[in-house]
Amino acid sequence: MPVVPVVIIPVLNRYDLLRRAVWSIDYPVEQLILIDNGNKAETYPWHSKPKTVFEQFVWHMPTNLGVGPSWNLGIKATPHADGWILLNSDAWFPPSQLQQFWADCEPDNIVKTSSHWSCVWIGAKVVARIGLFSECYVPAYFEDNDFEGRAVAAGFRLVVSDAEIGHDNSSTIGSDPNLARKNGYSFDENRRLHFQRWSDGVPEAGVWDLKRRRELGWE
Repeated sequence: MPVVPVVIIPVLNRYDLLRRAVWSIDYPVEQLILIDNGNKAETYPWHSKPKTVFEQFVWHMPTNLGVGPSWNLGIKATPHADGWILLNSDAWFPPSQLQQFWADCEPDNIVKTSSHWSCVWIGAKVVARIGLFSECYVPAYFEDNDFEGRAVAAGFRLVVSDAEIGHDNSSTIGSDPNLARKNGYSFDENRRLHFQRWSDGVPEAGVWDLKRRRELGWE
Protein backbone atom coordinates (compact mmCIF):
# COMPACT_ATOMS: atom_id res chain seq x y z
CA MET A 1 0.00 0.00 0.00
CA PRO A 2 2.20 2.87 -1.24
CA VAL A 3 -0.35 5.63 -0.60
CA VAL A 4 -2.57 6.30 2.43
CA PRO A 5 -6.09 5.48 1.19
CA VAL A 6 -8.22 7.72 3.44
CA VAL A 7 -7.78 10.21 6.27
CA ILE A 8 -10.94 11.21 8.17
CA ILE A 9 -11.02 14.33 10.36
CA PRO A 10 -14.19 15.40 12.19
CA VAL A 11 -14.24 19.00 13.48
CA LEU A 12 -16.62 20.95 15.72
CA ASN A 13 -14.70 24.18 16.40
CA ARG A 14 -11.12 25.53 16.47
CA TYR A 15 -10.85 25.53 12.69
CA ASP A 16 -7.41 27.09 13.05
CA LEU A 17 -6.23 23.79 14.49
CA LEU A 18 -8.00 21.92 11.71
CA ARG A 19 -5.99 23.90 9.18
CA ARG A 20 -2.80 22.91 10.99
CA ALA A 21 -3.86 19.25 10.88
CA VAL A 22 -4.62 19.36 7.16
CA TRP A 23 -1.40 21.10 6.23
CA SER A 24 0.69 18.69 8.27
CA ILE A 25 -0.14 15.95 5.76
CA ASP A 26 3.20 15.63 3.98
CA TYR A 27 2.81 12.13 2.53
CA PRO A 28 0.47 11.09 -0.32
CA VAL A 29 -3.18 10.54 0.67
CA GLU A 30 -5.81 9.45 -1.83
CA GLN A 31 -8.83 10.95 -0.06
CA LEU A 32 -9.09 13.42 2.82
CA ILE A 33 -12.58 13.65 4.35
CA LEU A 34 -13.36 16.59 6.63
CA ILE A 35 -16.63 16.27 8.51
CA ASP A 36 -17.68 19.76 9.56
CA ASN A 37 -19.88 19.19 12.59
CA GLY A 38 -19.79 22.88 13.48
CA ASN A 39 -20.96 23.88 9.99
CA LYS A 40 -18.60 26.87 9.96
CA ALA A 41 -15.71 25.70 7.83
CA GLU A 42 -16.79 28.01 5.00
CA THR A 43 -15.91 31.02 7.18
CA TYR A 44 -12.25 30.01 7.37
CA PRO A 45 -9.86 30.60 4.44
CA TRP A 46 -8.09 27.26 4.41
CA HIS A 47 -9.92 25.30 1.73
CA SER A 48 -7.00 24.87 -0.65
CA LYS A 49 -5.56 21.41 -0.08
CA PRO A 50 -1.96 20.25 0.26
CA LYS A 51 -0.40 18.87 -2.92
CA THR A 52 0.02 15.56 -1.11
CA VAL A 53 -3.78 15.13 -0.98
CA PHE A 54 -5.30 13.84 -4.24
CA GLU A 55 -8.97 14.49 -3.33
CA GLN A 56 -10.43 16.54 -0.48
CA PHE A 57 -14.06 16.48 0.64
CA VAL A 58 -15.66 18.89 3.13
CA TRP A 59 -19.05 17.71 4.38
CA HIS A 60 -21.08 20.30 6.28
CA MET A 61 -23.40 18.88 8.91
CA PRO A 62 -26.51 20.75 10.16
CA THR A 63 -25.75 19.49 13.67
CA ASN A 64 -22.97 17.68 15.50
CA LEU A 65 -22.98 14.01 14.46
CA GLY A 66 -20.60 13.07 17.24
CA VAL A 67 -17.29 11.25 16.99
CA GLY A 68 -18.38 7.67 16.32
CA PRO A 69 -21.01 8.53 13.69
CA SER A 70 -18.54 10.88 11.96
CA TRP A 71 -15.90 8.18 11.70
CA ASN A 72 -18.53 5.70 10.53
CA LEU A 73 -19.75 8.10 7.85
CA GLY A 74 -16.25 8.48 6.44
CA ILE A 75 -15.72 4.72 6.49
CA LYS A 76 -19.06 3.94 4.85
CA ALA A 77 -18.38 6.51 2.12
CA THR A 78 -15.11 4.78 1.17
CA PRO A 79 -15.95 1.06 1.43
CA HIS A 80 -13.18 -0.16 -0.88
CA ALA A 81 -10.31 1.32 1.15
CA ASP A 82 -7.85 -1.04 2.83
CA GLY A 83 -8.30 1.01 5.98
CA TRP A 84 -8.65 4.49 7.40
CA ILE A 85 -6.53 6.93 9.38
CA LEU A 86 -8.70 8.79 11.91
CA LEU A 87 -7.07 12.06 12.94
CA ASN A 88 -8.29 14.48 15.59
CA SER A 89 -8.76 18.03 14.33
CA ASP A 90 -6.45 19.26 17.11
CA ALA A 91 -3.67 16.80 16.26
CA TRP A 92 -0.98 17.08 13.59
CA PHE A 93 1.93 15.24 11.99
CA PRO A 94 5.45 16.62 12.53
CA PRO A 95 7.58 16.37 9.35
CA SER A 96 7.90 12.79 7.98
CA GLN A 97 5.87 11.31 10.83
CA LEU A 98 2.81 10.44 8.74
CA GLN A 99 5.01 8.26 6.55
CA GLN A 100 6.49 6.60 9.63
CA PHE A 101 3.02 5.99 11.06
CA TRP A 102 1.78 4.62 7.74
CA ALA A 103 4.63 2.08 7.62
CA ASP A 104 2.96 0.14 10.47
CA CYS A 105 -0.53 0.07 8.93
CA GLU A 106 -2.01 -3.15 7.53
CA PRO A 107 -5.57 -4.18 6.62
CA ASP A 108 -5.69 -6.54 9.63
CA ASN A 109 -4.43 -4.31 12.45
CA ILE A 110 -5.09 -1.21 14.50
CA VAL A 111 -2.24 1.29 14.89
CA LYS A 112 -1.99 3.95 17.59
CA THR A 113 0.79 6.18 18.88
CA SER A 114 1.79 7.33 22.35
CA SER A 115 -0.99 9.92 21.89
CA HIS A 116 -3.43 6.98 21.75
CA TRP A 117 -6.56 7.81 19.72
CA SER A 118 -5.56 11.29 18.57
CA CYS A 119 -4.38 9.42 15.48
CA VAL A 120 -5.31 5.82 14.75
CA TRP A 121 -5.37 3.45 11.81
CA ILE A 122 -8.29 1.05 11.45
CA GLY A 123 -7.71 -1.79 8.99
CA ALA A 124 -10.56 -2.84 6.70
CA LYS A 125 -10.42 -6.45 7.87
CA VAL A 126 -11.07 -5.25 11.41
CA VAL A 127 -14.24 -3.42 10.38
CA ALA A 128 -15.32 -6.36 8.24
CA ARG A 129 -15.16 -8.63 11.29
CA ILE A 130 -16.40 -6.54 14.22
CA GLY A 131 -18.43 -3.80 12.53
CA LEU A 132 -18.30 -0.04 12.87
CA PHE A 133 -17.92 2.22 15.89
CA SER A 134 -20.70 2.10 18.43
CA GLU A 135 -23.02 5.07 17.94
CA CYS A 136 -24.61 4.76 21.37
CA TYR A 137 -21.89 6.97 22.88
CA VAL A 138 -23.10 10.58 22.43
CA PRO A 139 -21.46 12.74 21.26
CA ALA A 140 -17.93 11.70 22.27
CA TYR A 141 -15.79 9.53 24.56
CA PHE A 142 -15.66 5.75 25.04
CA GLU A 143 -16.42 4.93 21.40
CA ASP A 144 -12.66 4.40 20.97
CA ASN A 145 -12.32 2.22 24.09
CA ASP A 146 -15.29 0.17 22.95
CA PHE A 147 -14.00 -0.38 19.41
CA GLU A 148 -10.48 -1.23 20.56
CA GLY A 149 -11.81 -3.68 23.13
CA ARG A 150 -13.97 -5.46 20.56
CA ALA A 151 -11.08 -5.63 18.08
CA VAL A 152 -8.62 -7.06 20.60
CA ALA A 153 -11.22 -9.57 21.78
CA ALA A 154 -11.62 -10.69 18.16
CA GLY A 155 -7.87 -11.36 17.95
CA PHE A 156 -6.69 -8.38 15.91
CA ARG A 157 -3.23 -6.92 16.47
CA LEU A 158 -2.92 -3.60 18.26
CA VAL A 159 0.30 -1.86 17.21
CA VAL A 160 1.81 1.15 18.97
CA SER A 161 3.76 3.15 16.39
CA ASP A 162 6.95 5.03 17.20
CA ALA A 163 5.72 7.91 15.03
CA GLU A 164 5.35 11.23 16.81
CA ILE A 165 1.94 12.89 16.72
CA GLY A 166 1.37 16.39 18.09
CA HIS A 167 -1.87 16.86 19.99
CA ASP A 168 -3.54 19.75 21.83
CA ASN A 169 -5.65 17.50 24.02
CA SER A 170 -9.35 18.36 24.53
CA SER A 171 -9.12 21.68 22.69
CA THR A 172 -12.73 21.32 21.45
CA ILE A 173 -14.31 21.46 24.88
CA GLY A 174 -11.46 23.52 26.32
CA SER A 175 -12.30 26.41 24.00
CA ASP A 176 -15.97 26.63 24.98
CA PRO A 177 -17.16 26.61 28.64
CA ASN A 178 -20.66 25.68 27.51
CA LEU A 179 -19.40 22.55 25.75
CA ALA A 180 -17.25 21.70 28.75
CA ARG A 181 -20.30 21.90 31.00
CA LYS A 182 -22.40 19.71 28.73
CA ASN A 183 -19.54 17.25 28.37
CA GLY A 184 -19.47 16.85 32.14
CA TYR A 185 -22.91 15.27 31.94
CA SER A 186 -22.55 13.33 28.68
CA PHE A 187 -19.15 11.93 29.71
CA ASP A 188 -20.58 10.47 32.92
CA GLU A 189 -23.53 8.99 31.04
CA ASN A 190 -21.26 7.45 28.41
CA ARG A 191 -18.98 6.01 31.07
CA ARG A 192 -21.96 4.46 32.83
CA LEU A 193 -23.17 2.95 29.55
CA HIS A 194 -19.69 1.65 28.72
CA PHE A 195 -19.38 -0.24 31.99
CA GLN A 196 -22.89 -1.59 31.51
CA ARG A 197 -22.17 -2.74 27.93
CA TRP A 198 -19.02 -4.58 28.99
CA SER A 199 -20.33 -6.05 32.25
CA ASP A 200 -21.41 -9.32 30.61
CA GLY A 201 -18.55 -9.82 28.17
CA VAL A 202 -17.80 -8.46 24.73
CA PRO A 203 -20.80 -6.49 23.39
CA GLU A 204 -22.08 -6.12 19.86
CA ALA A 205 -21.56 -2.81 18.07
CA GLY A 206 -24.01 -0.38 19.68
CA VAL A 207 -26.64 1.40 17.62
CA TRP A 208 -27.71 5.03 17.34
CA ASP A 209 -30.64 5.94 19.58
CA LEU A 210 -32.79 9.04 19.04
CA LYS A 211 -33.72 9.53 22.69
CA ARG A 212 -30.12 9.30 23.84
CA ARG A 213 -28.98 11.60 21.03
CA ARG A 214 -31.49 14.27 22.06
CA GLU A 215 -30.62 14.02 25.74
CA LEU A 216 -26.82 14.02 25.46
CA GLY A 217 -26.12 16.17 22.40
CA TRP A 218 -24.11 19.36 22.93
CA GLU A 219 -26.52 21.77 21.21
